[in-house]
Amino acid sequence: MRFFTTLLLLIAFGFTLPTCAQKEMPATQQTKAKEPSKKIRAAEARAKELEARKVSGPVLTFERTACFGKCPTYVMQVYADGRVVYEGRRYVPLMGLQELKLPAATVAEMLRKAREANFEQFQERYAQNTSDLPSTVVGIRQANGQLKIVTVEEGAPANVNTFFAYLGTQLDQLRNWVD
Repeated sequence: MRFFTTLLLLIAFGFTLPTCAQKEMPATQQTKAKEPSKKIRAAEARAKELEARKVSGPVLTFERTACFGKCPTYVMQVYADGRVVYEGRRYVPLMGLQELKLPAATVAEMLRKAREANFEQFQERYAQNTSDLPSTVVGIRQANGQLKIVTVEEGAPANVNTFFAYLGTQLDQLRNWVD
């Protein structure tokens, strides 16, 4: 009987020993186990940066689309800080992806003019089924964070045409060329 009691005590001690050893781990090892690795911290930092970029995306986009002729085709993304990401696609002197700069005050003025023109009330599309016309596509970030996009081919009211012409003039000066 004594043999079995000793055996049971040894077995019980054998199961509790690893648990005791874990509890008495030095504090430096416990800290290392809880701290994220450099790779994890770098990945978290990249994720935060991408999220910040998403939130601070373009406040205004401007695009001129192709036609069956030699219409200038390009896209611009304008950020609140004045940074402009430009991509010249066809029949433009400045081809490819470029980063340009506008004064932040000019961007603020363009957004003010959009509010003044009641951009949020513009229709999504102004067209009359002519197949050869290029489109001008403008997107403006609204107060709710959504990007409202308006496409004009032809048949837009005067206030829409006036606002689109204003934006085109401001951005054409940036490219140093007029269509």
